[in-house]
Amino acid sequence: MSTLYELTDNYMKLLDYAEDMDPTLFHDTLDSIDEAIEDKAVNYAKVDKELSKDELALKEDIQRLSLRATTIHNNRKKLKNNLAEQMESIGKEKIKTPEFTIWVQNNQPSLNTFDESKVPASYFETKYVLNNQKLKEDLKKGKEVPGATLETGSSLRIR
Repeated sequence: MSTLYELTDNYMKLLDYAEDMDPTLFHDTLDSIDEAIEDKAVNYAKVDKELSKDELALKEDIQRLSLRATTIHNNRKKLKNNLAEQMESIGKEKIKTPEFTIWVQNNQPSLNTFDESKVPASYFETKYVLNNQKLKEDLKKGKEVPGATLETGSSLRIR
């Protein structure tokens, strides 16, 4: 059985020889290649449909597993916070056993910006963000904008 690439190549070659062939033979051959290409296209669509199902199932699994990982992370955090609070409340700095050594350690200082309006301007950065929507609208209206153009692509649709 020929591949889609081979069928397309044969189709193009046949078109090149169209003037030199018997019209009946040409049309019969063209029809047979065209039917084979259509069969391949239908098979491609079937494979795409199955892959789409697999993709959706995997995305759902990712979401489910991500939620589960978040829950486990939060449970671990609560467990560790609870243990740290209890150790601090009884003044126990360290617990050493053959299996684990457990202690409460001070972290690096973290920043607490409780009122940004009082922070001097020298600590702020200016960040320019491109307004894609406005740029696209201006380009659609025919305005020339250096460094940007509108491009139209194409994509295959299967129903």
